[in-house]
Amino acid sequence: MVSSAAILPQMAGAKTERARRTQSERSEATRLALLDAAVDCLVELGYARTTTRRVAARASVTPGALQHHFSSKAELLRATVSHIRTLWAGEILSFRPDAESLKGRHEQLLDRMWSLYRGPLFRAMLELSVGVRTDPALAAPLAGAHEEMVRITAAGIPILFPEHADRPEMLPLVLTGQATMRGLVLIGHTGDGDPDAVWPATRAHILALNALVLDDDALR
Repeated sequence: MVSSAAILPQMAGAKTERARRTQSERSEATRLALLDAAVDCLVELGYARTTTRRVAARASVTPGALQHHFSSKAELLRATVSHIRTLWAGEILSFRPDAESLKGRHEQLLDRMWSLYRGPLFRAMLELSVGVRTDPALAAPLAGAHEEMVRITAAGIPILFPEHADRPEMLPLVLTGQATMRGLVLIGHTGDGDPDAVWPATRAHILALNALVLDDDALR
C-alpha cells in the first residue's frame, strides 16, 4: 500500500506544475478540451443534437468558458474541422509499420487506415459533412478535404514504401483503397450492414489489387 507521506509530495509537485502553466497555456488546454468534446458529441449525439451546452458539459467547463473561445456553434464546428484534420494527419504521418516484408507493411498500413476510418475522427467528419446541407457556414472549412488527404498520402508514401516511391501507380492505388474503405464505412453509417463483417474480403481484394498493379512478387 502506498502511504500518504509518499503521495503528498507527488500531489504538491503536480500542483506546482499546474501553477507554473501560463494563462495562455491554460487557455489553449481549455480550447483543445472543447474541440475534443465536440468530436465526442458529434460521434455520440450526431450533428443536429450537438449543442454548445452539451459540448461545454462534456469538456467540464461552463457555457461562458466555451463562449470565450467560440462565439457560436458554427464557429466551434469550423474549428473542429481543422482540429480533426490535424489529428488525422498526425495519425497517418506518425505511423511506422514494423513488418520486415513489403507485403507485411502493406497489410499493416491497410489495417491502420481501416481502424482510422472506423474510428471517431472519421465518424465526426461524416456528421459534419451531413451538417453542410443545412449549415452553409461549414462548407468552406470542409472544402478541400479530399485534396488535403491526397497531399498527406503523397507525403507518406516515400516514408512507408520507399521501394515504390517512384512508381506513378502508387498514389492512385492507395487512394483507391481509401475510397473503398470510405464507401464500406458508409454502409454502417446508414445502418444498411456491418462494415466489419465485409472488411476481411474487401481487405483481401485490395491487397490482391496492390500486387497486380505494382506487379511485385514481394506482395504476393
